[in-house]
Amino acid sequence: MAQQILMKLSNGGCSSCDPPPAPGFSISGSVGRGGRNLPQDARTIQSALNGVCPADGGPILKLDVDGMVGPITIAAIEKYQNRQLGWSDGRVDPDGPTIHALSGQSGGQAAPAKAGPKAPPPKATAQQNAQFVERIGSLLPRARHWISMAQLNIDMASDYLRRAPAGRNDPFPSLHDIGRGQLALFDKYFHTQKEPTTTKLAQLQRAKRLYDSMTTVITHSLLQAPMFGWGVGYFQPDPADGTIAALDYVAYTFYGGWQARRPDGKPRLSGDDNYKGAKNLREDTIFFPVGQLLTKTDNFMLETIIHELAHFVGPGVRSPDRIGDHTYDTKANFLTVNNWTALHTAECYGYFAAESALRNAITIPIH
Repeated sequence: MAQQILMKLSNGGCSSCDPPPAPGFSISGSVGRGGRNLPQDARTIQSALNGVCPADGGPILKLDVDGMVGPITIAAIEKYQNRQLGWSDGRVDPDGPTIHALSGQSGGQAAPAKAGPKAPPPKATAQQNAQFVERIGSLLPRARHWISMAQLNIDMASDYLRRAPAGRNDPFPSLHDIGRGQLALFDKYFHTQKEPTTTKLAQLQRAKRLYDSMTTVITHSLLQAPMFGWGVGYFQPDPADGTIAALDYVAYTFYGGWQARRPDGKPRLSGDDNYKGAKNLREDTIFFPVGQLLTKTDNFMLETIIHELAHFVGPGVRSPDRIGDHTYDTKANFLTVNNWTALHTAECYGYFAAESALRNAITIPIH
């Protein structure tokens, strides 16, 4: 089963989706928990769920379209229901709300207006590629500063949570509020408000460890560049730059690619983990379609770098804790997803770092 490359799209960020099933599909019996689970009906629902983008409730790892209904298929149904309907029972009924939602989202859309073939995006020259990679290198100290500010805010929020409340006779009660604003900023993106204090502290430290790994990657890059140049680092031009395939994204990388290694210690290639597309891409790389990015602002590129680093340094492709693209800055639910979803979304790490560094100067989406 092919994996999906983690692409940050030009309109936000979402892994590419499989082609949807034909519109107007139906099932003869319920599929899921307590359903009849006829093999043909199960295959129909599995295929329909695979046609939904993960950010909209589809499975991150595609379901096997095998007609077998087990915990993985039921969990995928529940995820879709929670995202689209606000509740879940793990079952799709023949004339129920779930199948109507799936029919509309996976294949029931109106046909698009006819248009001419898409034109490929601009392709960068060899000189532009070299200059772009140099530009990324020049931005890395600022990216590290953004990350450091995020870590500082995490530390201050953690201290605030550990601090005992001010006593009645405390001469400096306002000192006990230091870190409250930093926790509020963390909650803006990661939504720990309803969690117990011990869970909040654990999640703050988890986020800090992810940022720690980003700092390691950046520092490693900055140390290597004087010896080897930027042409051999983690940040590279996309081989598909200038083609139709590169039209809709601004960067991509691989789950946990930073530490993905073959048994012999060499970097894993995309084909080793059955990623879609080219099979010879090094997983320890973040790729940029340079031709589309030559006019992007520094802040846009900095957030994109940190967004991709969240995928890159997080858990690997087979881990349930990998950092995905469950939502992104152009979606209405960007600041309202639940706690678990936010902690597993790369865009949240990018924006928390951005606002930690830029404060009130930030806009969503960032420009």
